[in-house]
Order: sequence, then C-alpha cells, then structure tokens
Amino acid sequence: MSKLAVAKEAVKEAVIGTHEPEQLAAHTKARFTKHAIKDPETGELYLGPDEFINAVAPEGEDYHKISRDQYSILFSVADVNGKGKVSLADWGIFEHLLNKPDAEYQIAFRLFDVERTGSVKYDDFRTLYELNKGPDNLTFDWDSDWAKIYIGNKKHRHPLDYPQFCQMLRGLQGERIRQAFHQLDKDGDGFISGEEFERIIVETARHKLSEHILDNLHTLVNLSIGSKISYANVRAFQNVIGGMDLVELILRRAIGQSKDGKITRPEFLNEAAKLTRFSLFTPMEADILFHFAGLDEPSGRLGLSDFAKVLDPSWRNPIYDAVEATKAKVAAGGILMGVLTSGYNFALGSVAGAFGAFMVYPIDLVKTRLQNQRGAQP
Repeated sequence: MSKLAVAKEAVKEAVIGTHEPEQLAAHTKARFTKHAIKDPETGELYLGPDEFINAVAPEGEDYHKISRDQYSILFSVADVNGKGKVSLADWGIFEHLLNKPDAEYQIAFRLFDVERTGSVKYDDFRTLYELNKGPDNLTFDWDSDWAKIYIGNKKHRHPLDYPQFCQMLRGLQGERIRQAFHQLDKDGDGFISGEEFERIIVETARHKLSEHILDNLHTLVNLSIGSKISYANVRAFQNVIGGMDLVELILRRAIGQSKDGKITRPEFLNEAAKLTRFSLFTPMEADILFHFAGLDEPSGRLGLSDFAKVLDPSWRNPIYDAVEATKAKVAAGGILMGVLTSGYNFALGSVAGAFGAFMVYPIDLVKTRLQNQRGAQP
C-alpha cells in the first residue's frame, strides 16, 4: 500500500470510527455493564438510547442549562453501525473518541457524516441544522458569500472532508453573529438595541455564560454611544468569550504578580502584551471584560473572585445556589465519570454557534469536562 493510501485510510479511520481500541480498560467495561441490558435473542449486552443517557449523564448531577435528554444526540455517534444498539465494542470506541484532542470536532463530524463516507454533504448538513434550530431562531443564509467560499454556490455544492469541515466550523459562529446583527439592524445605521444584542448572545452562546453575565447583558449599552450597541461591541464581546482560556491565563499571571491580588485594566493589557506575540486584545475587549467583572466593584481594581463571574459559566450566586450545588455533587470514578463530573468552565464556541442549543450543548459539556479531566494549566 502506498504512503498516500495509508494516509487516506488513517484519516478515514479517524473520522468514521472503524478502529477499536486494542484492549478495553476495566472501568470501561464496568460502566458499560452497569447500564447495559441483555438482548433476548442473542444474550449479548447492549445500551439502548435510554441506557446510553444513563451512562454518559448520570442522574443527580448538575448539568446547569442542559437537559439530560439532550445527550441522546450523542447516541448516533456511539452507535457505529446504526443498529439502535451500542455494543461493548462500540462503547470502547466512543470512550476512545472522547479522549482524542480533537474530540469535539470528530463528534460533530460524525453527526453530520450521515452516510459514514468520510465527508459531509451539503444537503445533510443543512437538513440537520434546520431540524435542530429553534422555530424562533434568527435565520442563516446558506447562499451568503461566506458560505459559498466553503461549500460552493447552488450549482457547485461540494462535500466537506474532515479538515475542511473543522475549519468551516471554526468560523461559522462569527458568520452567524454577523448575519444576525445585519437582520436586526433594520435601518442600517450599524447599531442595535440592548434587547437585540441580548437575543443574539442568548441564541449563540447562552450555555457558555454565567448567570451573572446573562442577567446583565443589557448593561453593555453603558459602554456604547447613547442607548445603542454597535457591531464592534458585539464582535468584541464574542472575542472575549471565545478567548476565555487565554484571558484566564493572563489574569492569573497578572494577579499573581500583584501585591494585593487585584489588577486594573491597563495591568491586564500590559500582561497580555508580554504573554502574546501580537496584541490579541483590543481596548474595547478589555473594557468589556472589566465591565462585566466589575459590576459589583466600581473601583476598577478587580481580583480573581470578580473575574470568576465572567470566566466560569457555572458561576452562580452562592447565596442562592449553595444548597443546590451541594446536592449536585457526585463521586468521581473511572475515565468517563471524570469527564462528566467537573465544573462547566469552557465550551466549544464554534460548534455552539453553528448548531444551537439542542444539537451542541452535550458536545460542549463532554468536551469541557474532558479538558478538566486532563488537567488545567496552573
């Protein structure tokens, strides 16, 4: 077999999922066996949709803004052969998939690669998108110049292989936000209201944001001209949310060097300039970060506890949620349990922006808890 053929086969295996792990770990078998039921005809154990949900989303855990039922979307990924049953071998492949560095992209790709050919067809992509978006969601123009660049025009639609699909997803949220702003800017003056801004963010990123931010989205008008929000404001907000990993790293470094454990906006920008080769954060983005983090601390000198309300989507007012948080705690055990028991700290923005709440929140949660299991950088 030529090197090219070997490479193609490797890519196909990666995105279709034909490879089985050489040896299943004991915890993998244990979790499968705990929830599996027996096929009356063959006697073999398997997971149906309900059993699968119980295995990946145990009852009694806090899933924040996500319903356990939404995890059913992942069943089609685990059900490699499309039989409506997940075997032990399928389960092993699924757990193996979750531990890949590009797990979230592979999961999304397998959801849309309906025919398991190693490519995503435009018709399948659009059909699934339309089926899973809310009836009141803002529309997306698949004939826009941006979309044509990736999938071709109406006369020349072409399927997307795995690398092309991933790259399109990476930019799709930004395009969705651009189109949403354009739809809501009825008079074309480049501004929308605070309520319209809130609608855009809730549709595209609600699951990634703390209740603190969601409750105060309308206050962004305080940083804009008059009572309107510009497109620059919207994109700056998106950039801050999408870059939370780097934001947190910069904040921790800057605060760690501060004598009183607090920093100002200029100190954040100075530390950002030291840590990055290029200036990645604009003055407006810094304004937005400090605005939401400092709503309860008008001095402008903020500590990590202030920024936690912005950084951590699972942050909620401890006065009201202490009891619920205590009830939600569960004991960790095994690799998948480790994936599914940590806080809701980060979410995959590109996929979320593409497909909306029903389709992607479970992908986000599985991936973010994977990141927590692997360990965060101090």
